[in-house]
Amino acid sequence: MLRIKPLTRRGFTLSATVVCALLSTITSAHAALATYSFTGVTANPEAPLIPVEGTFQFNDRMSGSSGVYSGAVTGFKLVFNNGAYTSVFAPGLNGVIISQNTDLGSGIWGDRWALMTSATGDELGGVTPYNFDLYLSRQGQGLFTNTDLKNPPSLSDLDSKTWRLYFKNSDGVPFAFYGPIHSLTAVPLPPAVLLFGAGLIALVGLGVGGLRNLRGAQS
Repeated sequence: MLRIKPLTRRGFTLSATVVCALLSTITSAHAALATYSFTGVTANPEAPLIPVEGTFQFNDRMSGSSGVYSGAVTGFKLVFNNGAYTSVFAPGLNGVIISQNTDLGSGIWGDRWALMTSATGDELGGVTPYNFDLYLSRQGQGLFTNTDLKNPPSLSDLDSKTWRLYFKNSDGVPFAFYGPIHSLTAVPLPPAVLLFGAGLIALVGLGVGGLRNLRGAQS
């Protein structure tokens, strides 16, 4: 009987270690892949306002230097006019750039969070998409304390929040749809993953209870 207790305790210790490792893997995987959804409209003066919505994903633990994180973007989707047209992520130099006191254009300087990714999709009026970018900017300084990779800032802290989807025709002549972003929301961890993690924690609890009962019976 004396041999059972140490073996049981060792078995529980190993089980708890495995569960903690699994939970750590789930947490770190979610933290590394940040997903956001956004909405907006087109603002091309020669075209009517068209609603747009989309999502993007990036690895918020990607390494880089001088605020440039090449390869950080891992997914993207932009939908025009409730599904009338869709452009999606394509492999390329997809990255996030964090800038402090940079030229925002028209002689204005400030901080900027920028996402740039290659794009693909069906032909639209004789042109095909090839690039998407998202510029979140504030005049002056103070939006960031450093150029470490971070999640996009709140829209309420910005002076400018714009998106652009670039197209080119068969001759390589570029054209872009562009406009403001009206909302930007972090996509939460999927419920299935949360339930899985809760289930693992519950199993640990059951294991602890079972051990207590066994010890009580042995005593």
